[in-house]
Amino acid sequence: MIRKPRLFTPGPTPLHPAVLEAMARPIPHHRTDEFRAVFKECIVGLKSFLKTQDDVLVLACSGTGGMEAALANVLDPGDKMVALVAGNFGERWEKLGKAYGMQVQVLKAAWGDAVPPAEVAKALDADPAIKAVFVQFSESSTGARHDIEGLARITRERPGTLLVVDAISGAGAMALETQAWGVDVVVVGSQKALALPPGLAFLSASARAWERIESAKSPRFYFDLRRERKAQGGGESAFTPAISNMVALRAALEFVQGLGGVDALVKNAGTLAACTRAAAAALGLPLVAPRAHGDALTALYPPSGIDSGAIVKALKAEFGSTVAGGQGDLKGKIFRVAHLGYYDTTDIFGMLASLEVVLHRLGHKFDLGAGMAAAEKAYLERMPQAPAPKAAV
Repeated sequence: MIRKPRLFTPGPTPLHPAVLEAMARPIPHHRTDEFRAVFKECIVGLKSFLKTQDDVLVLACSGTGGMEAALANVLDPGDKMVALVAGNFGERWEKLGKAYGMQVQVLKAAWGDAVPPAEVAKALDADPAIKAVFVQFSESSTGARHDIEGLARITRERPGTLLVVDAISGAGAMALETQAWGVDVVVVGSQKALALPPGLAFLSASARAWERIESAKSPRFYFDLRRERKAQGGGESAFTPAISNMVALRAALEFVQGLGGVDALVKNAGTLAACTRAAAAALGLPLVAPRAHGDALTALYPPSGIDSGAIVKALKAEFGSTVAGGQGDLKGKIFRVAHLGYYDTTDIFGMLASLEVVLHRLGHKFDLGAGMAAAEKAYLERMPQAPAPKAAV
């Protein structure tokens, strides 16, 4: 029996064919006009993707490297910061702050919830010396989203406080108006909505952020954004870039532009999320983030009496489909299905039908087809008319 491998994880996500083709090309040298043109095109595309005209930089590292670069460049050792912790990746901001000697105030929400903007406003009012707020747009360990627009409304009224957002799994899956909302720093990773391999991080910085970056005293070398800004203004990185990944990035951005821009990606993720949640409700699978869920992924508890690990293993063994398990406090308790990146409706319908078979084999009692019927209804509600045909991609 053929088992075609499929990724349904919130990173890495499936690679677009144009990305695969681009990475197979002969590698250019990075100090040439040919590559500088590629680099500059990527910066223009990333600004469109993040909806900003502020500087966007590319770093050859993981998303966590981008997070570290953001923190190290906007704070001095001993500065006060707030880390919003609602899951595994919020804890990463806390750990990064402590590693760099910051005074870290943690505002916590239960895993599956989000920290309300009003709680952040209260903390900033109580201590005007706080220099920055660090938050996840999409807390991909739970599927919850933070209200970035609401948080930005609070920080932009406080000249001394920056808002730094890990949008690694959120950008391209949910609406993000970086410049219009007044978000100071946004960090994105390549292996998420842009359907690229891991290895690149993208970082946008506002004028307010650059004032801080120019004067910050934290130790920096490879992650010195001042050096990168100077070099990348001419179409080069300060150090050796991930050359093939950059060529692939241009292909990925061209694909997004061909869809109609980042809004089309966001709409696609929203449709897949709606279908998945409708199916989950019909199948009796509780959401991990029922009040604060985002559209980058859906995190689900298994039915009572069924181990989430058994679901993950069975999907891969019988159908070649890889979904993500839980992390941190939720390890072994949940499973997660991604919606960001190069997925379409047929992908999610196939996943949900496969999930029904697995649940049936594991002894869960439900009417076969109930989840699929709910997913199809959700799709038709969001797409009452068939989309206009486009050229094959």
